[in-house]
Parts: sequence; structure tokens; C-alpha cells
Amino acid sequence: MDILSDELARARAEGALFSVLQCLPPWGLGFSGTRPLTVHIILEGSAWIERAGEDPVEIRAGDVVLATAGPAYALVSEQGASVVPIEEARQRPSSPVQDPERAAVVMCGAYTLNGSVGESLLRGLPPFALVRADDQEPSQRMAVGLLVAEVDRAAEGQRALLDRLLDVNLVFTLRAWWQVSDSAPGWYSALRLPTLRRVLEGLYADPSHPWTLESMAQRAGISRAALAAQFRAVVGTPPVRFLTQLRMTRAEDALIRTDSTLAAIAAEVGYSNEYAFSTAFRRNRGCSPGRWRQERRGTAGREV
Repeated sequence: MDILSDELARARAEGALFSVLQCLPPWGLGFSGTRPLTVHIILEGSAWIERAGEDPVEIRAGDVVLATAGPAYALVSEQGASVVPIEEARQRPSSPVQDPERAAVVMCGAYTLNGSVGESLLRGLPPFALVRADDQEPSQRMAVGLLVAEVDRAAEGQRALLDRLLDVNLVFTLRAWWQVSDSAPGWYSALRLPTLRRVLEGLYADPSHPWTLESMAQRAGISRAALAAQFRAVVGTPPVRFLTQLRMTRAEDALIRTDSTLAAIAAEVGYSNEYAFSTAFRRNRGCSPGRWRQERRGTAGREV
């Protein structure tokens, strides 16, 4: 099972806004920093990331940056350049660039991530996660190259293809960053160990199964004590506690995305009845599942 893909899908990592801009220096694009996750790819040229109180960081052609929510920041052609809000830049009519050799081509995609799954993914990222072109897998460099080639075309379906290629680069960049960072989610780090990977794949594939420490240890092929110690050391929490949290995030996903009854959701995530599920949810989330659903649906329409 591809756990990272499953996590991204459940977090609704979908491009809410997407743009490709040709910028002739001096130029600057301002970002509010309110989006949960924004991807920036410099397809041609170079730029600087500027944020008040921090040292500017240069990004070059092929580099990919993941920006998480925080203070406002800007992408600029040179330090101190005037900045135009990205919303305004998107609305400007496109026109041929008179000096294409000097222009930068910047691709930006703002993603929506909701619920506990999204929060888990974002916790493993700094304000700016920069993966240099030279540090990317050959397949990611190819994906960036496809973006460059497609931007220069005017064919049917271009927007959909660019959006999908941006998604591909999001997965590549998360994977590349977590492989070199000590801030990767515990479950991601655990995938490198065959024993823990077998357990995690089982839990994610079927959280409703009546898992016990014994059955998890059998799947891992080690003793209960060894599994408990290894799981806690790498993932950061005991295996049974991890299973409970996985069930809660799956329940939250069902509560906000579907109109399923609490009894149906209880069965889906591994509880014998609605009462047992509601008790566990209240203990872990501080309110009843019905109230959680009502509150989340009340704010979902205002989230961007």
C-alpha cells in the first residue's frame, strides 16, 4: 500500500489556485502566507525568497519550494524589488515577453489540506522546504522538465496536465525533503524498516481489523516487546495508540466528507457500535463526533 499517496488524498491535497507567470525583471510577487501549503517551482531564471526578519534565499531554475502557512513573504527577481500581490498578478492579461532571455517563469500552486491528516503532513515541514534541482531524483528532474516543455505549448488539456504535473512534483518534493530531514513524520521514517512497514501497511489498509499488539507483532515477524520498543522509538508512539489515532483521523475524514451515520462510521473504523465509537472519539478529540462534524462543516465553506 502507498501510504504517502493515501495520506495526501485524505488530506485533500488539491490545487485550489494555480498559476504560471512570466516575469521580466525587476519583478516581485507577494504572498499572504495564509495558505496551508504552496508549491513554487522556478521553471526558468532565478528568484529570491524574502520574509521580514529572515535572510533571503536564492532559488534557481529547477528548484522546488514548499511554503507552509506563516508570515507574508515574497518571491522577487532581486532583493528589495517592488512586490505585486499574487492575486493581482494572476489577473493581469498575459502578453508576449519582449526579452524572453531575461524573463523568469514561475509556477505556483496553493493547496488545500484539511483535518488531522493534513496537520500531520504539515508538521513535518519547515516554513520553506527547498529541494535544489541538483538534489532531486532523476525522475523529478524529468517531471520539472515536462513542466517547462508544457508551459511553452498551447494545446488542449494544458491546464489539466500542468496541474497533474504540479501534483507529481509535490509528492517528489515531500519525499525528497523527508529523506534528508529529521522532521519527517514518524510513520514515514518507519517505512524504511521492513518490520514496521509491514505493520503500518496492514493498519492503513484495514484499520477496522481487530488489531492487537500480538497480531501486529505476528505481522512484523518479531516479538511483542520488540515491536513495542521499535515502534515507539521510530514512530514516537506505542502501536496501539497509533492505531487509535489512525482510526480517529479516518473517522474525521468520513464525518466531514460523507453523510454516513455514526453507526456506519463506527463499523468502518473498527468500533463495535456507535456508543463505543462516540466514547473513544470524545476521549481523543474532546467533543462528540456529531458536534465535531457540525463545527467542521460550518467552517469548511470559509476555508480556502
